[in-house]
Amino acid sequence: MDKKKVYQAITDALLQRFETAKWAAKQAHDAATNEESVAENKYDTFGLEASYLAHGQSKRVLECEKDWLFFNKKTFDIFNENDAIELWCLVALKIIDTVNEVEKYFIISPCAGGLTVEINGKSIYLVTISSPVGKALLGKMVGEEVELLQNGKQTAYEITSIS
Repeated sequence: MDKKKVYQAITDALLQRFETAKWAAKQAHDAATNEESVAENKYDTFGLEASYLAHGQSKRVLECEKDWLFFNKKTFDIFNENDAIELWCLVALKIIDTVNEVEKYFIISPCAGGLTVEINGKSIYLVTISSPVGKALLGKMVGEEVELLQNGKQTAYEITSIS
């Protein structure tokens, strides 16, 4: 899998998430500052609730912008098959003991854990080093086995490539 395309897809997805967060923050701000949000009595809390939402959305915008800028400024590192898995690695795994060649792809990322991008019909999952998957993969090498919790059961995978 072309790591440059993976990084570009991740950067594009993070930019889209940032743009969506900005739109949501603007909507929340507009609702909070609308003349209809002014309390009519002491029990009318719509304006207060809208301002809390606007504040939370603003924090989300900053978080999304930070993640996008982090990936946008990063030059991708190339790792070889003899390297141990570390931050910024693209890792390919395949299920052991199955007739199907099911592969999973992960990017070990410092941020935006949980994001998934699609390239050529294959999903690439971003995991942080503090996530269970990140912890399981960190320090492993090609050919080693890892067990990941999937759908409530442990599934054994072999690491097939690192780049």
